[in-house]
Amino acid sequence: MKIIAIFIPHAGCPYKCIYCDQNKISGTVNLPTTENIKSIIERNLKTIPKEEVKEVAFFGGTFTFLPEKLQEDYLDTTFPYIKKGIIKSIRISTHPEAVSIESMKRFKKKGGLLVELGIQSLDKDVLRNIKREVDFKIVKKAVKYIKDACLKLGVQIMLGLPGDNLEKSSETAKKLIKLKPETVRIYPTLVLKGTQLATRFKKGKYRPLSLGEAVDQAAALSDIFKEKGVKVIRIGLHPSKDLDSKKIVLAGPYHPSFGEMVRSRKMRNKILSIIDDKYIPNRSHIEIHAPKNMFNLISGHRKSEKKFLENRFNVSILYKESKNNRIKIKDIRKDIALIDPKMPKEAKEKLKRLNYYVLEAFLHKKLQKSIKGHSDMMLFKYGKKVIHEPSLESIADLLRENGYECIKGERITSSKYPKDVIYNACNVSRNIIHYKGKIEKNIKAFKCRYIPVKQGYAKCSIVPV
Repeated sequence: MKIIAIFIPHAGCPYKCIYCDQNKISGTVNLPTTENIKSIIERNLKTIPKEEVKEVAFFGGTFTFLPEKLQEDYLDTTFPYIKKGIIKSIRISTHPEAVSIESMKRFKKKGGLLVELGIQSLDKDVLRNIKREVDFKIVKKAVKYIKDACLKLGVQIMLGLPGDNLEKSSETAKKLIKLKPETVRIYPTLVLKGTQLATRFKKGKYRPLSLGEAVDQAAALSDIFKEKGVKVIRIGLHPSKDLDSKKIVLAGPYHPSFGEMVRSRKMRNKILSIIDDKYIPNRSHIEIHAPKNMFNLISGHRKSEKKFLENRFNVSILYKESKNNRIKIKDIRKDIALIDPKMPKEAKEKLKRLNYYVLEAFLHKKLQKSIKGHSDMMLFKYGKKVIHEPSLESIADLLRENGYECIKGERITSSKYPKDVIYNACNVSRNIIHYKGKIEKNIKAFKCRYIPVKQGYAKCSIVPV
């Protein structure tokens, strides 16, 4: 879908919301004539491929508050293109109070498809602050007229208005979702020169959102709408020469790539929701499998999101091209080598070079000197379950972070053989080979075949092949 935008800045609107200056937002000053509209359409048609679906959109004003004659002139100018099948449809933006069943039927008859209502907020205090006190009943009535005329509904909301916050904006989003709109646009509030909001800002009575705050809030609201099937068709204002000027935008979270920044933030949030962001000592790196054309989006503006994640997880973020065009996140861990602290330094370094995370066991006070640090004297592994001596609780915590179910076992109370070998059993498939005497009670509880042998240090004497 390619939209041919025609701006009618502030046209028809009898209100003057404190943040509004459509002339500066749209980069347009005068109302277009019918000849201007024809020229805009023809100019766009030359650059848009014939097979592309096209739509004319009247933005920036309150279309249905225009004089009826002017509304008809505008619609009559575009209607011939619709009759010929060159343009599929028309969309307009308007104020809820300007919607009537007659205006909607007229719009539908002339090729109208979608009506976008400028809602901004549904919080009464926020609406009072911005001098836009529209009752929700009026909004619901406007929606009824739109749907009765078999038109689609779009809504527009704003972030960072005076007195607003994420909680209030989220409530606005949830109320609007109940009206079943097809589309939504999300705009951050900017302080524009010459507006009442600019006066408040200069007096220190209004603090706009920072760019980071606006990106966070827009990402959160976008997720709320998307979860309920409402298509987010725009995040942030269209870049223009006026908006790029510091003389026009006095303050506020304006950025020409705002929408892309929000989409990147949504990707960051998705990754954080999938991967526990706690520090995991044996984490190797994080792999993001995605279509190659999404790598820049995931990295964020100037790789800001990638840098954030690398700092957060303290590991590298690596991209791998997805073969099925799906996004998949993998938390890659190093295998854990639980070793005797007395292992020679060269052996430890060799394990590290083999990409193991080397973890030293404790020197158990009750075990004999030669085996004080032997992990198989204090720990038994059966599949994803680990039975461990209580002194290994901190090691068990790391194993839990790596998907193991760890059970605190009995204490080793004697260094005398065979009382010290209660954990020294060997698991091979569904068989447990162990000393014929006492073994740790939790090891004995597994539903498997037990093979008692005379060898006390059973695990030390067996190499499963």
